[in-house]
Amino acid sequence: FFEMSRRRSRHMGPMRSLFVALSVVCLTGAAPLAPAAARPALRLRGGGNSGGGGGGGSATLVAARGGKRAAAAEEEATARGVAGLVGGILIHLACGSMYTWGNLVSYAPPHLKYWAGAVGSGPADAQLVLPLILVSQMTGMPLGPLLEKKLGPTLTALLGALMMGIGVMAAATAPSLASFCVCYAVVFGLGVGVAYQMPIIAGGRWFPAKKGVVTGSVVTGMGASAFLFNLLATRLINPKGLNAVGGVFPAEVYANWPHAIRTLGSLYTGLAVCGALLQSNPSSFAGAYPWRDALCGKRHAPTPKARKAVAAAPGGPSLPSLVFAPKFAVMWLMILGSAVGGLNVAGSYKTFGLKQPQLNSDSFLTVVGALSAIFGNAAGRFFFGALSDAIGFKASFVPLTLLQGTTLLSFPALAASRLTFLLATVAMLFCMGGTFALFPAQAMRVYGASGASVYSIMFTAFGSAALLGPIASNALLQRGGYPLVFSVLGLCSFGSAALTLASQ
Repeated sequence: FFEMSRRRSRHMGPMRSLFVALSVVCLTGAAPLAPAAARPALRLRGGGNSGGGGGGGSATLVAARGGKRAAAAEEEATARGVAGLVGGILIHLACGSMYTWGNLVSYAPPHLKYWAGAVGSGPADAQLVLPLILVSQMTGMPLGPLLEKKLGPTLTALLGALMMGIGVMAAATAPSLASFCVCYAVVFGLGVGVAYQMPIIAGGRWFPAKKGVVTGSVVTGMGASAFLFNLLATRLINPKGLNAVGGVFPAEVYANWPHAIRTLGSLYTGLAVCGALLQSNPSSFAGAYPWRDALCGKRHAPTPKARKAVAAAPGGPSLPSLVFAPKFAVMWLMILGSAVGGLNVAGSYKTFGLKQPQLNSDSFLTVVGALSAIFGNAAGRFFFGALSDAIGFKASFVPLTLLQGTTLLSFPALAASRLTFLLATVAMLFCMGGTFALFPAQAMRVYGASGASVYSIMFTAFGSAALLGPIASNALLQRGGYPLVFSVLGLCSFGSAALTLASQ
């Protein structure tokens, strides 16, 4: 019996660890907005004796009961809002699996390394998969808010979830890098773009005074994802911990690739679908969803509350006028200068490490990716999201860019030992996660009701940074090696800090 228990424990260990970690991430992310204990709405004034005074005791009892019902209703509503945030974390755990590509690319079979198949030299073309996912995400981002106005947050997030799952699972048996990118980068990335803002939009309606905490809590899942799935992917693909020789793994490692990708795709689908089903709006929200009503067989007729809300809504500036304003351009450039360094490190830390003799260990680099995800990407998103609520956007973003620029300039020297390389990678993803958390919250503050639509276009700065990073890095690598690459990326971060300080 005990031998059977030990065997079962060995086989279930990775999945049990995954579920425990999922619980910790969800509880940690949603904790700041958890409903407080119900407090009585009315307090007894004067003496506590109800023995006289006619009906005074009965009136007090009725008022107390009414207060308890109101408090219970408020607590239930808050619990629904928190449940939506937990669902948002689950959605973003699936979305954030894109950052596992920095680990997965080292296991990609030879026929997926280059556009021409196994024939090629120099940096692998497969390093472009993460940038292509981000470009696809930025293409899908404007669709999310548009679909939400017709379908609501639940169905829109569900559509994105199914696209993510189908894309990854279809990529498992792709015969070439091009077909792999169509499924894993384009279809998956579009799904991420559609679903990404749904929990942020719904969460902002539940907790309008805590937009930074809402955004930081939800996108914590995006950062924590690689912590969970880097470890699981390595266990599935390289269970024996074999090291690469000259960047090439033994054939038995590549043979595990299709099954591992299908398994990961199934998990992403389950997480995102569960998260989508938890999305909802508060009862005070007056919106109507004609396409959802049509799908349910209902005739669409605006409610009195919706008609009143439309009539009272002020006529604001159009989306094109907001996007082509100088303020938008400044924020777009701030993202570009800050994000290019973090995304470059997130996508290439393992490829870089495998080329350094002192860092060449598959198990060590997998741990670097996992720790950087949870203590870097996830922690940075939550920390800077909450910090911006407390001290403001500029006071949060400037220190972030200064820390990031300093780390980038020192990165080649810090790679001399495993400990300093780990700390530098964690710091870089900490800053990258913070950038992803600060700007959606700031867009909501600056642009109000148009914030989600504006940010969906502003996100093109992240996609541009994701594409620019590998292209510029490969060109700089040929001219001055890694020191030149990291120096230029560091200067970009400092430029973003200067632009922030100079802006209003």
